[in-house]
Amino acid sequence: MKVVKILDKQTTIDIAVQELGDAERAMEVAELNGIPITQNLIAGQTLLVPDFDISKRNIVQLFKDTSNAPASADDENILSILEGIGYWYLENDFVVQ
Repeated sequence: MKVVKILDKQTTIDIAVQELGDAERAMEVAELNGIPITQNLIAGQTLLVPDFDISKRNIVQLFKDTSNAPASADDENILSILEGIGYWYLENDFVVQ
């Protein structure tokens, strides 16, 4: 077992890919830490991660370098500042007269 420090915008699935080489093991990471798989992770937070399968060694090695670390979380703050006709909804914030 290993302790992993979360980077900005990482999800449980990102950690599973980074540390275990397999996104399908995200549920295992979540269960081990007593969190839902969809929980928003905070940069600097730590998670326990089980040992990786030796057959996934190449994938795990790829992500050892933090510049390659997967980070796929949605940034909700970006959505709140999008503006313009491409983001307006009829009868919500765009009124037809």
